[in-house]
Amino acid sequence: MKRIAIVGASFAGAEVANKLARRLRWELARGDAEIRVFDKDNDFLVQAMYPLIVFNSLSEEHARWRKSELLDPRIKFYHGPKGELVSIDLRNRELGFADGSKYNYDYLVIATGAEFAPQEVPGLMKDYHTFFTLDGALELREILSRFSRGTIVELFVDLPIKCPIVPLKFGLLLDSYLKDRNVRGNVNIKLLYPIDYLHAQPEVNRLGKIMCEQRNIEYIFRFMVSEVNAEEKVVISDSGEKIKYDLLITIPPHRGAKVFRDSGLGDPLGFLPGDKSTLRYRKGKELYEEVYIIGDATALPVTKAASVAHYQADVIAENLVSDILGTGPRKIYRGEDICPMLTDLYTHEGRGRAWLPWWNYTVNEMPFITTRFGWWFLRAFYMTLPAVVRGGL
Repeated sequence: MKRIAIVGASFAGAEVANKLARRLRWELARGDAEIRVFDKDNDFLVQAMYPLIVFNSLSEEHARWRKSELLDPRIKFYHGPKGELVSIDLRNRELGFADGSKYNYDYLVIATGAEFAPQEVPGLMKDYHTFFTLDGALELREILSRFSRGTIVELFVDLPIKCPIVPLKFGLLLDSYLKDRNVRGNVNIKLLYPIDYLHAQPEVNRLGKIMCEQRNIEYIFRFMVSEVNAEEKVVISDSGEKIKYDLLITIPPHRGAKVFRDSGLGDPLGFLPGDKSTLRYRKGKELYEEVYIIGDATALPVTKAASVAHYQADVIAENLVSDILGTGPRKIYRGEDICPMLTDLYTHEGRGRAWLPWWNYTVNEMPFITTRFGWWFLRAFYMTLPAVVRGGL
């Protein structure tokens, strides 16, 4: 019997698992294969919706699901202490979990995602507001509903982050939201970037600069934060520059799972290196052909986003089937990447505008503008993400 272990049951892991359950349905029925999925919890949260939840364009009910509801019933799902990974031995193909149990696999897919580390910024936890968690998005929704005067600073601490278009997207949507409330003239918006561009894609960066300048949104590049002084409401850079704020919204540092930081399997931040085309785990000369990496857990040169994981899931599922059955062509991942760009909310004065910039390892996005059609398409895209996971499309 071939034993497939998938660690992580959010978008990336769940989609691989469901694709495999469908493709290997006869092998599962005969007992020739089993799929086990492990996760520390059972909450499936659609993180892409969080900015729209902040601005009352989507309800939090649409973002909350249960992983057990989205996984194919032929999959064995373990969550809580029996699904929380605490040790991993790639040489002996053994996983260890918080309840003391072990599992030996033939094939492994690592989809453990990214964790947030706001505590790494001195002083930040005394004035920490973020839309990168559902609780944080709901808190910001309440705060912004009462905010009518002053300076809002969005602090982007460091790369990598989930969906690197989001600092720009959130700033533009914030402008749209404040205009709808007729308070934009009383509010300054500042975006602090640790890098020297709004986005690595040239066309996204170009359009973003134009829109920020048209809307009087200030962006400051190469701002490496060293400290937040919550009492004085000041963000301080490593060069001593000080930015005053009335409301600070932070995109926190991202880190790989603790087990990979502790084990040395990941890079210094805990993200997993690998072959960018086959998605197999590789660190230096050490290659494990039976171990695949996917989504936010990787250190690959692509965006950390559900759209990327969707393309990667298809490659991994097809290649695992090929490995197990010994048939069919092997696929490669070409770096397909989509980062939704929303610029305007559906409000009294606007009808919403958005677009889906697309690129890969060799082809950049072409010149584009955001459109009303793009707004409705993206709302549908976000709403159907759980169906994509469940259906293994």
